[in-house]
Amino acid sequence: MAWNEPGSSSDNNQDSNKGTHKKEGPDPWTGRQKSPGPPDLEAALRKLQQKFLQKFAKKKRGINTPPDPDNNSGSLKITGIGTGIILLVLILLWALSGIFIVGPAEQSVILCFGKYAGTVGPGPHWLPRFIETAYTVDEQKISTYSYDAEMLTKDENIVSVAVAVQYRIGDARNYLFSVVNPEESLQQATASALRQVIGHTNLTEVLTSGREQIRQEILVQLTKILARYNTGLLITDVAMQPAKAPEEVKEAFDDAIKAQEDEQRYENQAQSYAMQVEPIAKGQAQRLLADAKGYQRQVVLHAQADIAPFLALLPQYQKAPAVTRERMYLETIEEVLANTPKVLVDTPGNNNMFYLPLDKLMQSVVSQAQNKQTSPSSSSLSTTETPVTPRMSNNNGGGNERPGGYS
Repeated sequence: MAWNEPGSSSDNNQDSNKGTHKKEGPDPWTGRQKSPGPPDLEAALRKLQQKFLQKFAKKKRGINTPPDPDNNSGSLKITGIGTGIILLVLILLWALSGIFIVGPAEQSVILCFGKYAGTVGPGPHWLPRFIETAYTVDEQKISTYSYDAEMLTKDENIVSVAVAVQYRIGDARNYLFSVVNPEESLQQATASALRQVIGHTNLTEVLTSGREQIRQEILVQLTKILARYNTGLLITDVAMQPAKAPEEVKEAFDDAIKAQEDEQRYENQAQSYAMQVEPIAKGQAQRLLADAKGYQRQVVLHAQADIAPFLALLPQYQKAPAVTRERMYLETIEEVLANTPKVLVDTPGNNNMFYLPLDKLMQSVVSQAQNKQTSPSSSSLSTTETPVTPRMSNNNGGGNERPGGYS
């Protein structure tokens, strides 16, 4: 059987000119009917619209008869209504596609035709799809970046330093659009800040006591650098890892660190001893000062008490000086002689003065009374008593003594 029968090409051309489709014949090799071409989607949609609109028109007219296919005005109305419904569905889908929700810890940056339009916070939001675009980032997520390297200190020593930087997104707009890669910018800024701080610090401070100060300086420098470049990153903490000395001199550095630790330990012990001794010394000093002030007050009061009688006699002395002097003299002599057992008798008009040893007389009387109490038998014995005679002295100081008429 021939592939194309005579007249088939002319018939096909005529059919194509008429705008009609002719079914293809059977396959010459298999004898089966050839399958038609790909389905016409436009024709299928048109049939679906016609069926839908036919049912809608029947309900509206209350007639079960189909509409006249020759009536072109009805088909145009049906086609217009279907197109409107499709457009309405598409608009509804477009509106629903613009709804999005931002999480509690997130921020969303809105772009309108590629230009920044604003930043929205947590909650449901809507934007016109294909006109505006939303980029959402998590601003509360904490990320960690570590960096370690060997660098030169201020005293020209090499040390291996490592830091761990914790950061989060502080400004979503700058984070998304100011720099190409914020994390890479953070790495370079960390290296720059660490080298700058270590380059101005001695090795001993890096290894021992200066680590906290170095951490604070790195945090300040890193924050300034990131703010200058508008990376949108916020540094939350910088943790400095223990620094290491080069392996070639590690033993010497270990000895130096041990010596510094011993020095710190001795200083702590000295401070502890000082804290124990110093309060005691201060207490003793306060007690001595209090005693001195008390003694000073006592002496002043005694002195004021001693001069009080003289201050009381001053008005009287000013009125009668001679009489007051005589009276003061007599009172003083009376007070002095009342406390002494010796008696001096001064006779007027004579240079001689009698001395009566009353103390000797009183002692002899007391001793005799004691002897009588202790030994009553001794009273019968004859005792020789030495008479005590008064002495008379010369006022001129000659020292002549003569017995008087007293026994």
